Amino acid sequence: MRSNTKFIEKAREIAKRDKAVFDTLLEFEKTGKIRTKTKLNFTIDKTVAAQFKQFCRKQGYNMSAKIEQAMKKLMEKE
Repeated sequence: MRSNTKFIEKAREIAKRDKAVFDTLLEFEKTGKIRTKTKLNFTIDKTVAAQFKQFCRKQGYNMSAKIEQAMKKLMEKE
């Protein structure tokens, strides 16, 4: 019974420290899959969005991957 109590205490500690990791583990327990991506919802200019979509299509780029790369590059500069 003691090890069960230790396990629960450790789980609570992880949940407090890093909720995203704990939520990922719960999701894995339910679905058997670990998702490393998340959906975002934000607003940008329609013209820019259409141009970017067309650009990515012509170049064969994945729009999400290009946005993710740009975000990482921006964070590296800070």
